[in-house]
Amino acid sequence: MKEGKYELSDIKVVRLAKFYDVSDFDCEDEDLNDFLKNDSLGHQNAKMVNTLLLIRQDQVVGFFSLCADAIKLGDDEKVQCDINKPLQEFPSIKIARLAVDKNFENKGLGRIIIQLAIGLIRQRIGNILAARFITVDSYKEKIKFYEHFGFVINEHSKYKKKDHYVSMRLDLLNPPPNKEK
Repeated sequence: MKEGKYELSDIKVVRLAKFYDVSDFDCEDEDLNDFLKNDSLGHQNAKMVNTLLLIRQDQVVGFFSLCADAIKLGDDEKVQCDINKPLQEFPSIKIARLAVDKNFENKGLGRIIIQLAIGLIRQRIGNILAARFITVDSYKEKIKFYEHFGFVINEHSKYKKKDHYVSMRLDLLNPPPNKEK
């Protein structure tokens, strides 16, 4: 740990399994807590999502879930992404859930989780499964966090009807300049 911030070397990353105790995890978001504690293993067993836990000293400090996805792009978005294919939807991998335990906030774990997820998708999953984009459904107050990593808001009308989150994407072929400090 440097200057109060965690590094990946401080963390063990494991795939969720029933023997990991997630009962004490609390990110102060009822929906995310409930997902991890009550739904994540069932969803994983049903091949709906895979969840990875970040563990530090035998405590779950964060998690993220990944699943297959597809997104629609408007004509302007296709131009921005340099896509001239007549497809209606484009393959993507969704970061379906992402959370940090409240006792470990403001220590760089959110940054570690998103960098780890993007890295896994680019280097491992992307070598097996074709996906042009990484998608996320962001809470409105977290948009800036995702924009820092190059995500942009999806403008297609399909996504404008969502009230409690904002659909965002990261183009894996045309990544933005690195904004990391």
